[in-house]
Amino acid sequence: MRYLLNSLIGGLALVALAFPAFAQSDAPTEDTDPVLVFNRVCYAQVPVLDNIRDMSARFAWEAMGGEDLKQFTTLENPDVLEGWDVRIAKRLYRLGIIQTDVTGNFKENFPDFANGSTTACTLILDGRDNAEVILERMNTLVQKEPVSANVPEGDLLTTTWAGGNEDFKVFVFYKSDQKNKANLINVTILSKEKL
Repeated sequence: MRYLLNSLIGGLALVALAFPAFAQSDAPTEDTDPVLVFNRVCYAQVPVLDNIRDMSARFAWEAMGGEDLKQFTTLENPDVLEGWDVRIAKRLYRLGIIQTDVTGNFKENFPDFANGSTTACTLILDGRDNAEVILERMNTLVQKEPVSANVPEGDLLTTTWAGGNEDFKVFVFYKSDQKNKANLINVTILSKEKL
């Protein structure tokens, strides 16, 4: 299924060469690439969430709760809402996963998916990375042009990529700020079938 989803947005072979999955034995350095982290823990995993949960246990990520966790969604009662603080080398990221029914604009814009599922994985960055560098890395990962770039949303700028087929719709969102720092990367997948 992951191959199918990657091919919806771009070429998997090039993605694998550009962003090899890291393993515990080749731990990232202080200069960890957040796009590499995003690819490994989010992009290559959703809509199936079990591998993310397994990584959280294997790498001893600290589980989030309360208000920290609620920041990952505006929905009242998603089917799944989990999050962790992810420490890699000397960097700290926040990771959140959500799975729920297709709702809101997605349901209106994709009526054939109305009875399916929405799965999202969000990586909140630590504010150290140059926005343009991360955007370039995201373009390499996704392997296609964004459908919109640097759209203002409050204090943030959002770039969006989209792809899909008759069974899945894939959206990748990247947010940066006015100080030219990368803030957040998200992948959201609509599945026609309920997960």
